[in-house]
Amino acid sequence: MVLLVALGSWVALGGADLLREVRQDVDSLGLWGPVAFAVCYALAVTALLPGSVLTASAGALFGLPLGVGAVLVGATAGAALSFGLARWLGRPVVARHAGSGRLARLDAYLTRRGFAAVLLLRLVPLFPFSVINYGAGVAGVRFSSYVTATALGIIPGTVVYTGLGGSLGDPASPGLWGALGALVVLSVGGGWAARLIRSRNGETSAAADGR
Repeated sequence: MVLLVALGSWVALGGADLLREVRQDVDSLGLWGPVAFAVCYALAVTALLPGSVLTASAGALFGLPLGVGAVLVGATAGAALSFGLARWLGRPVVARHAGSGRLARLDAYLTRRGFAAVLLLRLVPLFPFSVINYGAGVAGVRFSSYVTATALGIIPGTVVYTGLGGSLGDPASPGLWGALGALVVLSVGGGWAARLIRSRNGETSAAADGR
């Protein structure tokens, strides 16, 4: 919702004209444009910055196919870099920045499930993207399973946000309304799934405590 308000305000204040100018500058870079964007995206993810605005920007700058590709490469690379840093830095440093309580819960979940847990966490917004990156690095998740699950799990959200950004230049386009509808479905479905997972995890914990 915050993203939608921000993007709507940006367009209303003349952001479309600025976008056209920036797009012309990016187009002049040729194939280096998406490459540079993917590198910046990876560094932003590693720095714990939210990626939704960047993902929408990719659609605005490169269109849907190329924008999705740039985001998938950048996000996956950033996730892999964060994972490696967490393995190298260790739990105390990561816990200080991610929150020890939240990290402990994430650690337990990831250690039990591995690939399936990472894939589910990418599809369902139980934890922020960057927290999962660092949490998986200090948990018992294999690097190959983590990277594969990440690359697959972020596809739906990447397509939706990139499509939203790519339609900003024409607020009346069917593509924009389609992207907004998909975003609502993704948000509502993800929220419902998150509550269901938390409920089942709570029942499992209660059953375990009762033994």
